[in-house]
Amino acid sequence: MSVIPLIEDKFDGTPATVSPVSIQPNGDRTRRVMMVQPASAGGNFEYIAIPRQGMLFLSGALAQWEGPYVYERDIWFEDRLGRIDPDKDLDGVDVLMMTSLINETPRAYEISRQARQFHPELVILGGGPQMSPLAEEAFARGDFDVIVNREGEDIIGQLCDTLLTWRDDRRYQYLERVAGISYMQDGHVVATRRKGLVAPNFVPLPDFRSIRGLSPANPMAGGVLETVRGCTENCSYCQVIQQFLGYRLIDRETEFKRLEQLEDLAADGLIHTGRNGKFNVFISDDLHTPPLRAVKFRNERLERLQGWKGRTDSMNMICQARAEIGQDDELADALLDANVKMLYLGVESNNAESLAAVRKRQEPGQMERDLVHLNEKGFSVVAMTIIGLPYDTEESIMTLADWVTQHSRYQTANLLTPLPATSNWSLKPLNAEGQPLEEGEMRPYELYTGRQFVHEDERWTMAESRELFDRYNSKLASIDDLYGRIFRILGNYRMRQARSVQDLSETTETMRAWSHQVQQAGKEFGENIHGRVNEMAETLRSASQPLSNSGADFLDNLRTRINETSDALRIYSERADAGSKDVAASITAKVSEVTEMLNGVLHSSQRRNPNRAG
Repeated sequence: MSVIPLIEDKFDGTPATVSPVSIQPNGDRTRRVMMVQPASAGGNFEYIAIPRQGMLFLSGALAQWEGPYVYERDIWFEDRLGRIDPDKDLDGVDVLMMTSLINETPRAYEISRQARQFHPELVILGGGPQMSPLAEEAFARGDFDVIVNREGEDIIGQLCDTLLTWRDDRRYQYLERVAGISYMQDGHVVATRRKGLVAPNFVPLPDFRSIRGLSPANPMAGGVLETVRGCTENCSYCQVIQQFLGYRLIDRETEFKRLEQLEDLAADGLIHTGRNGKFNVFISDDLHTPPLRAVKFRNERLERLQGWKGRTDSMNMICQARAEIGQDDELADALLDANVKMLYLGVESNNAESLAAVRKRQEPGQMERDLVHLNEKGFSVVAMTIIGLPYDTEESIMTLADWVTQHSRYQTANLLTPLPATSNWSLKPLNAEGQPLEEGEMRPYELYTGRQFVHEDERWTMAESRELFDRYNSKLASIDDLYGRIFRILGNYRMRQARSVQDLSETTETMRAWSHQVQQAGKEFGENIHGRVNEMAETLRSASQPLSNSGADFLDNLRTRINETSDALRIYSERADAGSKDVAASITAKVSEVTEMLNGVLHSSQRRNPNRAG
């Protein structure tokens, strides 16, 4: 029996008396935490290709937390790793955390219920932009101990300590002191109040290295960089405004540290690097570059970008901005100098009435001029569009497709979709059959992908809106389709690479065995060397064949070395008729040399060429 130190109340600063708590007999303070991002039901492929940041920052917060427990963290992204088995994969886990976007929520609820069934004592936490504002639904449909509201880095350590320490009703007196959470007590949802906002660099570095399955053989398609939380705007369809209140920049030194972290990850083969030696970095989907009217923020971002120059030479960077950056050459040039070459721009619509209806402060004529200018400057423009806005018609939607493809390289498309904590959430929802939702029936969240209407609209039924989306999307150069192809190519490449690694490993083992025979053979070796050399050469060529889709430089280097080694061994074989031990020793040395060479090429392949997108 050990005594756990006092749990300091981070809510109001008042220490809370904690009774002695049993720790494992060996005094082990370690607790295992599994963080799960459920599989996506569809929508934007960039969510699949790159990890979202929420779990990475929560994991970092637990790593730096100082309390009675030490937390080992494991982050499971189902889109990367496959579906988690709540029975087997949560064995020995103490805390399960889940966050989800709206169309991932049914899977999150399912995991929580199954986890409770197989592991009744497991602490289960939920959070994110869906469960935070709909905690009551999460408790009813899933099986959670606590829902974290909005951000949670500053309270996650205290929360886990509390739930692991108290297993009876006494936990409530401590839960009520944890800011910004919801929990069930006596059949009612209790929500604690949060004071202020989390500093955006409360956790300086996201914890990428706790991602399950992340390795040079299965790297991220791109890195992710958070520079700001929140937005300066107030568009009615967007969750960011409610989930991340205000507009909060991380400090400059933290930005530099995060850039260095991405460099280190790429150097270790954990971010895919292209033939040109560069890797992609997605600057997180909050508004990276503020508009001109937000003068203070705009000037600060300009100075920071100028400080990035020279620090991002190995990166191809992608960020989200507003089209009016086309009126700000100084900031646009700073982006280009920092290798921010692709811009996701919130175009939404070219219909002035629709833009006004969703509080998008943008005038279509000026927006077109901005897009033209940004294209002329050399940016790859991705125009994000929303159809099904209040003043849209089928004709205006098809006209939008013709217009937007003239002024952007790629596009995204979404039908207007109600999201929690937005004004659109009050639109009358439909069920999976497109009929009005019955009382007590859960919304078909798996359909909240932006590819069909999920609310009543006098213009189009759910089925008609799906057909409309398909017609509109077919006219676009969809960035989501591009990500999908890249993601599948990388997956196929990793499968080929794995087969190649196995072939090369088997070849080196064959050569080691042969080397041993050389040492023992003496004169007898000379009689068989011609056949063995030819056998080795053919084996090596066979092993190199699965790499035919790799980079040309890598393949040419391997073939050259194979040919050089084969030729050298043939020369040795011609002198082997004397059967001298010296010749056998020389051949042994050459075999060792080629074995080490293959190991080196294999190691280099795994680190520098884990996959290739062309």
